[in-house]
Amino acid sequence: MISRKTASDIWLCHDEIEKAEKLLVDLEELKKQWPREQHLRDVFGRPAGLQLGVPSGQNSHRLFDVDPELAKSCITAHIAQKKAELATANERARIELDGGVD
Repeated sequence: MISRKTASDIWLCHDEIEKAEKLLVDLEELKKQWPREQHLRDVFGRPAGLQLGVPSGQNSHRLFDVDPELAKSCITAHIAQKKAELATANERARIELDGGVD
């Protein structure tokens, strides 16, 4: 039987990959809506970049002007990392199914 942790790890990897791939699609849609010479704009019409943040309560930090190409690179790297973790979790599941690990 596959352990609860292994099943959870597999699900979390799939979920992160799905969300990240959706972000890439959304980013491409944004690029189509905005001409190259025009920037993304905030609700007040000011030029704005994408945001990258670390939500950790009082110590949260956020960058407000992340370049879309840099964001795309980060998301792509995240997908690759999660796919590698997924491959490891899938192998662990196979071993568990074969009775190799309790």
